[in-house]
Amino acid sequence: MSPESRGKLIAEADLISRFAESYRRKFSTLIDRMNHHPDPNLDTVSLKLCVEAVDMMLATQKHLANALCELSIARKAA
Repeated sequence: MSPESRGKLIAEADLISRFAESYRRKFSTLIDRMNHHPDPNLDTVSLKLCVEAVDMMLATQKHLANALCELSIARKAA
């Protein structure tokens, strides 16, 4: 694996890790609010958070797929 490919893969893994931790904290806070302070307005907040999280998951999966394709191409060329 080339140093450039390794760097891209590491950067993508770091991004995924930071994204996951950030959204885990957001969901934890929201779940706590929903469990202890029922509020109909939380439905909108919950939906927005879920849509944002899915969008970010799809974006990171696309980036990871691109990085894996680059690795595959680099291996074939070597």
